[in-house]
Amino acid sequence: MIRKAEEKDIKALAKLASEPEVWSDSPEELEKDFAELLRSEKDLVAVSEENGEVIAFANVRIRNDYVAGASALPAAYLEGICVKEGHRGRGEAKKLLAYCESWAREQGCSDFGSDCLIDNEASRAFHLSVGFHEVERVICFAKKLGERE
Repeated sequence: MIRKAEEKDIKALAKLASEPEVWSDSPEELEKDFAELLRSEKDLVAVSEENGEVIAFANVRIRNDYVAGASALPAAYLEGICVKEGHRGRGEAKKLLAYCESWAREQGCSDFGSDCLIDNEASRAFHLSVGFHEVERVICFAKKLGERE
């Protein structure tokens, strides 16, 4: 069953998001983040539930700034999507995305964006399989600043 996340889901969401290869934040930090997302009017956290257990989630945000490839703003943006190990490959992410797309249309969006790391081939394949198309690639740079001379 796909539904909007509720406060009762926060611990399960944080646990799922803190699994390896999802997000690097601690479960405690993630609980705070999810609580904030659930209060936000510009965010949707949707969950897939099976036998009372949260097995997947997606977070979509309505953005009013730049969204690569969008022809109109506001645009919806898939901030994150995660399916619990052992439940992957059964279409849960696709069903979550459809739920999120419907919500985005209700919010007045005609465009939907997303991203993934350049070396995340599984995410890239998922995005392409559900109708996204690649619009740009970005390589980020960083350097440490030493003491002022």
